[in-house]
Amino acid sequence: MPNFHGNGVKAARQALDSGTSITVTDATGASRWVLMESNWQVCTQKPAAGVRLNGQPVSLDAVKFGEDCP
Repeated sequence: MPNFHGNGVKAARQALDSGTSITVTDATGASRWVLMESNWQVCTQKPAAGVRLNGQPVSLDAVKFGEDCP
């Protein structure tokens, strides 16, 4: 699994296999919808960077560019 911290959500999605299940949530806890993935940056990810992906789902927590990760 690559390290996506600070990268755009859209870029992270494009870097993963098209069959990978990806869930993106608002890291601020405000429950905003991540509609334009190119406007959001990854704060945390599961599985962690360096972990081998074997078909498991990927979770990304993100904030809009210009916002600080909590």
